Amino acid sequence: MNNTVPKNSRGWVVIGLLAAAVLAMLALGGCAAEQAAATPTPTKTQMPTFTPALPTATATEIPPTATTIPTATEAPTLAPTATPEPPTPEPTVPPAPTATPRPVAAKPAPRPVQPPAPAPAPAPAASDPCAGIGGDGCKWRVTGGPSTGENGGQELKLQFSFIHSGIDGGQPQGSYFVVLEKDGQRLPISDSVRSLALDSSQGTLGKYNYEYSLSLDKLPGNTVAGNYTLWVLDGNGERDSRNITFSVPGNSGLIWIKFDQS
Repeated sequence: MNNTVPKNSRGWVVIGLLAAAVLAMLALGGCAAEQAAATPTPTKTQMPTFTPALPTATATEIPPTATTIPTATEAPTLAPTATPEPPTPEPTVPPAPTATPRPVAAKPAPRPVQPPAPAPAPAPAASDPCAGIGGDGCKWRVTGGPSTGENGGQELKLQFSFIHSGIDGGQPQGSYFVVLEKDGQRLPISDSVRSLALDSSQGTLGKYNYEYSLSLDKLPGNTVAGNYTLWVLDGNGERDSRNITFSVPGNSGLIWIKFDQS
């Protein structure tokens, strides 16, 4: 007969011994409490001289876990097959940038040749007062003046010379007179006063063979100052020159002009 206690039973024996020791200690403590309560005079409680030794715990061997051996009917579990990783695509190398050709600026279309602008039509010539005059036409032209001289401005005095330079170096011609306007108004000059033939006088501005004076009351504005226009008439009272214009200052009432018919 085998008297060997199984290893698992030894553990329970140790636990039982420990429990008994604890109960004994509790019992002793209870008796001591009862004795203390009954004895009015406290006495010294003697401690038990025997102290049970606690059993030393023995290491419990843990039986090895039985390994289950698969039966022949069970299919072996295959280890999972590693999923193949997709191949890493090679980096795409971008094509080298090519120089973008600059657009060639289109040449501007040639401007159409503009025909030359027509020459402006000549301004109509001022009506020639001598046009259509028969005979020798307007034969008098100014070869001297108009000149003005101071005379105090108290009258307008005309001193004109009518000559023909082709005769005797400047022969005085007679029977001519003038029409005179001031600021557009015709002045009262009588045709009874005419140039003298073959005779001339010396004035401050030059020789003359025609002289005529107008007082201030015969002049617009009662002053000699202003703008004037005159032309020559022949013995028949017909125009014999183009218009001659001039201006007179306030104190220069003396007017001298030389006419020549050569």
